[in-house]
Amino acid sequence: MMIGAALVSSAAIASANTPADDAYLAKLRAVGLTWPPNSEEALIGEAHLICYDLTWGWQPQTIADDIHAHMNARGVTLLDVGTMVDAAHSIYCPGNDCDAPTLCT
Repeated sequence: MMIGAALVSSAAIASANTPADDAYLAKLRAVGLTWPPNSEEALIGEAHLICYDLTWGWQPQTIADDIHAHMNARGVTLLDVGTMVDAAHSIYCPGNDCDAPTLCT
């Protein structure tokens, strides 16, 4: 399934600039996700926003639901978005805990 700004079926070549970026994009590709050329930076940015949301105590399902609400019209499934959330968490912010316990649920 295609993810990104305008989902298409051609796989892009990673131009990520860190090993974590390469690992994130590889994990998405491994489950069959693809994206338009030159959109890797946006996907990586979204991964960092996912970590930010986790830091503030958002649950992974809530984050996936929120992202899916914006990407559903482009044919991105909730399962695809769940993969993005899981990959971002495991690669960019494993063990991420809430930094504001009084605000986190």
